[in-house]
Amino acid sequence: MKNKLYKLKRILFQPKALFLLFLLLSMCITITNVNQPSSMGVGERMDITIDVDVAPAEDAAHNIIFGVLAPEAWDIASNATVSYTSDNGNGAMRLANGADPDYATPIMDLAGIGENYGLVEWVVFISDETVSGANGVNFSGQIQLSMDVGTDNLKTQLGYIVGTSGYGITEGETDIRFTPCMEVTGGSNPLIDLCGPLPFPVTFKPAEYTYDDIIHIGFDATKGPEGSPTALSGATDVYLCAKAVIDGQAIEVCDNASITKMRSIGIDQWEVSIWPRQLFNALPSQEIADITFSFINENGDVEVKNPDTGEDFQIIANCTN
Repeated sequence: MKNKLYKLKRILFQPKALFLLFLLLSMCITITNVNQPSSMGVGERMDITIDVDVAPAEDAAHNIIFGVLAPEAWDIASNATVSYTSDNGNGAMRLANGADPDYATPIMDLAGIGENYGLVEWVVFISDETVSGANGVNFSGQIQLSMDVGTDNLKTQLGYIVGTSGYGITEGETDIRFTPCMEVTGGSNPLIDLCGPLPFPVTFKPAEYTYDDIIHIGFDATKGPEGSPTALSGATDVYLCAKAVIDGQAIEVCDNASITKMRSIGIDQWEVSIWPRQLFNALPSQEIADITFSFINENGDVEVKNPDTGEDFQIIANCTN
């Protein structure tokens, strides 16, 4: 008898046997369809339905875990409502709180943020009641989501994840669906394209130049870290704070002189034209090895640097001629 029990234990704890045991105690969830508008007007409320198929591999009852990826600016945690209908019961869903397990972090780790460059968040909802399932008896359901889309012109990719409290947020026990980027229109602001490339606040004209050319530097104060505004957004005056290495010596021009004052070319849009040799009083025979810069306000107590590195912006001579 002991010998038979020993053989049984050996079989159960073989890797393949453990994998089969895992399959027997799992729940396959599939998002089969998402019905979501492709565009909305500012201030409108968007209604979305998510169709789900469930294939239980055990008799069990669990809470539904539902995550929504949406722009932070929409603040859906304070305005969204969620409910569900299914073959095995209907009910409401509530916002996850501090007493619940942390679902948002594993969702972010597993799903990411799709095509968005940032400024989005996963918001998690949990069913008020458990939903029962029977081993081998598939059933279907639908999640109904309603939320405000905010007051800004914005383009974003929304995402959805469905799981259960019994299995948590793990690969194979949840399903994730990202929809094509949708757009909110009708606002007064320039389009915030979260689906586009990460905004960068600086432009150079011409595209190719040497340190002996006149270089036009553009600064968009609305494009800071992860697309949020810079510290100089709304500033009355903006100045260039430039540094260079001339014949091995560090030179700095960082004051509110007329030569460094930027021209306002629109709301939070600035431009300055520099001739590096004039700016740094470099003689034709002297070598300019490096130029870096930041932007400051008139008092010099607010400074904006490269949002990607936290260091000064760089002017790199790139003329191929």
